[in-house]
Amino acid sequence: MRAMDFGKRTLLIEKNALGGAALFNGALSSKTWWELAKDFDKLFLTDRGYRVEKFSFSFSDFRRIVAQAVQERHEQMLRQVRHYQQLGLLELVYGEAEFLSPHEIEVRPHHGKPYSVQAEYFLMATGSRPRSLEGLPIDGKRVFTSDHIDQLEEFPPDLLIIGSGVIGCEFATIFSTFPNVRVTMVEKAERILPYEDPDISATVMQNLAECNVRFFTESQLEGVQVEGERISYTVRHRSGRVWHETASHVLVAIGRVPNTEGLGLERIGLALTPSGHVQTEQTQTNIPHIYATGDIDTQKAGFVNVAEQEARYAVERMFGRVKRPLSYDHLSWIMFLRPEVAGVGLNELQAQSQGYAYRVVRYNYDLTARGIAMRTHRSFLKLITTDEPDPYILGCRAVGPQASTIIGMVAAMIRFSRRISDLCSLLQPHPALTEGIQECARTLLGEAIFKPELHPER
Repeated sequence: MRAMDFGKRTLLIEKNALGGAALFNGALSSKTWWELAKDFDKLFLTDRGYRVEKFSFSFSDFRRIVAQAVQERHEQMLRQVRHYQQLGLLELVYGEAEFLSPHEIEVRPHHGKPYSVQAEYFLMATGSRPRSLEGLPIDGKRVFTSDHIDQLEEFPPDLLIIGSGVIGCEFATIFSTFPNVRVTMVEKAERILPYEDPDISATVMQNLAECNVRFFTESQLEGVQVEGERISYTVRHRSGRVWHETASHVLVAIGRVPNTEGLGLERIGLALTPSGHVQTEQTQTNIPHIYATGDIDTQKAGFVNVAEQEARYAVERMFGRVKRPLSYDHLSWIMFLRPEVAGVGLNELQAQSQGYAYRVVRYNYDLTARGIAMRTHRSFLKLITTDEPDPYILGCRAVGPQASTIIGMVAAMIRFSRRISDLCSLLQPHPALTEGIQECARTLLGEAIFKPELHPER
């Protein structure tokens, strides 16, 4: 679409479905599942003046609603494509492609004969796929990855999740919301979400535990075997203790690998990392007219917004329209957990590892009027700054409802100001949770309305 803005002719080659993991088996579909689970979860609240005693739910109906959401977004994309196809600017081919030389590819349509195409510029955005576990065959039904969620026919009554990163924790959140579903998570590290600060991991872990999720941390999975209607497995703790367990289903969520095979990259001498990622500098590869963006790039942040921003930047760079360098310091993200977790910039662990002298303040939601009105529990904001009189913002984390809204504001501050004093001077709406992040900043400057020493339990 950015190339269309410049009036450039574009050939778009897609192997499966237009939209990729951003729509199917990824961002939109899983988040629709999460929204449905969140709404369902509200039925069981008992501190809001109501109590629901009779209810029913249907996995097939939930799956249908998710499919509707995905189809709506897919149709929006197709409408765009059809418009520019009629103008003769865009051609969409469903199939595969491989470099024959740095300026020529072979296009292999799913229907039709192969043909070659030459172009002035190339953009690779082939994404990634779930990493498989050696010795554990994926059948997409009993043993599956995030790519197979829409193939399930019922809620798995006893689900084993291997891995506790974002994907594993998101699906643990979704499935554990519903009655008669038990979730077990196995993680090699000492805690779930091991790359985040311990207080964030602990909050998510405590909330999941209250929803029938159990954890084996610092543990290895051994001997997974499908035996009739059950799947047997062994968990070995670092201490040597062993558990023999069974499950009805297994979700493998141990990361993703880049889709760079079969593109002919070795033939044209395009530089790859040992992990198979494409080496880039500001989206440009070692072959100047070939660009790479998203999950196949060397950047480690595998998010839809990163892929989109990189792709826009790559096209602008191709045609001399760049206004400013691509920057990742204000990259914001969301994890759809219980509760929602969002972040931007550095966390405490990263600030420590990078050698910063930093300051940190944590502020609970229920010290804001909106947080009290929402009856929030275990929700908090966390601001990390440099250690100086008027510090710069290094990063922020929000754990609770509307976390992404708060983080979006902080991302803008990092991008255009960074100074805590500027954050303090913003006129926030009231009552709003964003007032909490402003109070975080004021606390660092000794200007908070609610003094931390008077609320030690917060």
